[in-house]
Amino acid sequence: MVRRTFANYSGTKFSLSRTLVFAGVYIAIGFVFSSLSFLEGVSPLLVIPQVLLATAAAYWSYRYTDKRISFWKAADGSLFFRGGILIYLIYLAGLITRLSIDVVLIGPKMFSFSTGVQLSGTALYGSIGTDLVLIFGVGLLIGRSIRVFRKHRRIQRREEPVPDSDPKLLKVAG
Repeated sequence: MVRRTFANYSGTKFSLSRTLVFAGVYIAIGFVFSSLSFLEGVSPLLVIPQVLLATAAAYWSYRYTDKRISFWKAADGSLFFRGGILIYLIYLAGLITRLSIDVVLIGPKMFSFSTGVQLSGTALYGSIGTDLVLIFGVGLLIGRSIRVFRKHRRIQRREEPVPDSDPKLLKVAG
């Protein structure tokens, strides 16, 4: 994930299938780890705020990344893109925090996926809070992915121009 985050910062060759797979994997990881909270004693009713938060984050991310995702063509005609690094950083922070809370509060039992672990007090609130950050990151990734796909589709339809070199390099040179 860290490598993919760096690749997004520096620019990566566009592949629809690779973009779909990475987005799907990150979203699945986020939902799996946040759903573990329900085995630890979190009320299933908290799914409602989580879904609302993910939806709001996806909408905001979709609008935020409009000007921040950039595509360009390389000399060989390959399509490259970059942008939305803040979204990956928020997701990574949420995932690392969620895993850290589980390791510290639950220990090795967290990998058994059993229903015997019940958190109480501060641990339960910590788990809920980190889940919300993780779900926020998942929503951001969803919105970013939708924006990347739509921008790519507009480029394919020739509705949006694509520079022949990295726009970031053009700004530095100009």
